[in-house]
Amino acid sequence: MVGFFELINMLKAGSMDFVGQKKSFDMQFYVIWVAGVIGYVHGFFAQKFLYTFQWVFGATLLVTLCCLPPWPVWNQNPVEWLDPKERDEDEAPKPKETKEAKKTGAKGKKKH
Repeated sequence: MVGFFELINMLKAGSMDFVGQKKSFDMQFYVIWVAGVIGYVHGFFAQKFLYTFQWVFGATLLVTLCCLPPWPVWNQNPVEWLDPKERDEDEAPKPKETKEAKKTGAKGKKKH
């Protein structure tokens, strides 16, 4: 169980992993679609478009509160980043040869 202050620190840090992002997106997608269908049916039988709007708007508010903050449930698979490789100062990155440089040859003259 996460303590209150630990939860506050997690929310301030704002970390969400890739799996959590996918789950959050799926939840938003399906909840809003289901609410839209329910709202459409409810509004159709009541003959009021306002009911459809209220269902969709309510679902949007609900998923915003559930998915927008980085709750700990969205960070259960954190990414383990690799440490950067150390390199000597002598080992500067070499520029890559372009196709034109390869065609010109080692001396820099074009062959006709």
